[in-house]
Amino acid sequence: MSNTHFRFKQFTIHQDLCSMKVGTDGVLLGAWTNIDNAKCILDIGTGTGLIALMLAQRSDATITAVDAEVNACEQAKINFNGSPWAGRLQIVHSKIQDFHSDHPFDLIVSNPPYFSGYYSSDDLSRDIARSADVLLSYEDLIASAKKLLAVNGRLSLILPADLQERIIELANQHELILSRLTFVKTKKNKAAKRVLLEFVNTSTEVKIILDELIIQSDDNSRVYTQEYISLTKDFYLAF
Repeated sequence: MSNTHFRFKQFTIHQDLCSMKVGTDGVLLGAWTNIDNAKCILDIGTGTGLIALMLAQRSDATITAVDAEVNACEQAKINFNGSPWAGRLQIVHSKIQDFHSDHPFDLIVSNPPYFSGYYSSDDLSRDIARSADVLLSYEDLIASAKKLLAVNGRLSLILPADLQERIIELANQHELILSRLTFVKTKKNKAAKRVLLEFVNTSTEVKIILDELIIQSDDNSRVYTQEYISLTKDFYLAF
């Protein structure tokens, strides 16, 4: 794999212009998200466009991808135009707080920034892309999703596990109801590092689906579990 691009089975992600590179979090969200009855999808903070492209591969939906960073938008545009689904993908340069749509979305996805209050590296643009305090707060993310979701529409997120309660509380304040929660562990005996969350825009009671996903075998960190392979095999070349 070159650092400038990452090849998947049906598309290639060029990432030379974008501060955030292809990572496990994005692949997990793109593969895990429920696309049932989703005809119109919004990807908030699309970056390279990875998640939008994965959802385009999995569905017949029209997909709008929004990013506040101009280089990310240019990168996503290149990746969209080079894919088999260019006619169903649109990129918009905008902060989600300023984004307006003539129609609601059946599904909204986001792999949001998850650093808050500090910078972590010498790459300022990368830190900005990952800082919840600079371009997109979690409150703004949830409030924007509520405004843009159709009735019974879904919001799908991946976040560090220690943010789970905070995000669920914010969602409840905006009447978005938790419907799925998957704890993601690198190995079975490790604590969850990430959570995959799905919320529904509904006022009715929802039965919550709780489960966990283990990525690697306990015996060998280079061996992936069958559940992880099954989830991602339509995308990774190695599977």
